[in-house]
Amino acid sequence: MSDLGREAPRPCTVAILDKNLRCHFNEWARFEDPASIIPPEVLSQDWVLAIDGPQGLAEHRGARMRICERKLGAQAKSPYVIRKGQFMANFVSGSIRLFQSLYIAGIFHLFGLPDVGYSQANLIEVYPARIWCELMSSVDTMPKKTTLNGRRQRYRLLIDRSLEFPSFSMKKPPSHDELDAAVAAYSAYLFKHRKTRYIGTQPRYDERSRHFRGGFIVLPAIVPHKYYNTSNSLIRAHSNPETKA
Repeated sequence: MSDLGREAPRPCTVAILDKNLRCHFNEWARFEDPASIIPPEVLSQDWVLAIDGPQGLAEHRGARMRICERKLGAQAKSPYVIRKGQFMANFVSGSIRLFQSLYIAGIFHLFGLPDVGYSQANLIEVYPARIWCELMSSVDTMPKKTTLNGRRQRYRLLIDRSLEFPSFSMKKPPSHDELDAAVAAYSAYLFKHRKTRYIGTQPRYDERSRHFRGGFIVLPAIVPHKYYNTSNSLIRAHSNPETKA
């Protein structure tokens, strides 16, 4: 996701993953109708939208970040109140506003809300930086995503999971923005097939700020690294078909 807080942000990169795991890319501008982020030919299908960006503000007054961000060491942090000059403030506020506008649009059902069951949810938050590390099974060996080697390594991780990328190859892999979008789409695919886990607290809508607070970050359902406290109730897996947030 681009810096949505700027007056003229660059378009967001969108990855669309079909049922055969073929990945295609397009762009979406935030000034368009929120519902238009889902292409017309996809709307009639069973889809899930995964967004790389925070869905809400911190849960507790005075908090500098959400619980899920603290657990994952997220770079962008959502405090209880966004202050001018805060690191990545434009990105955070833009992402939160996007989630709000999608919620208001009526066709998006945010995962974790009390009235949204798992099978109904079609809007989730993801954190590609952590997903890449987990797919890699390491936090130390992933090259920078902006380098050619880093792009090739991330591309290989997706190819190894049966994703197909027409018009791309190891010689000419997708851009780092496209790869982040692709791994977000792959996470949405896993979510739809109940192969994910989630970290954080149940989101709630704050009528006073008119934004969400808290929320879950969705990750692949793989064995967590040793730096996760797997006994913590904030880390849950979708092992039970009846599981609800």
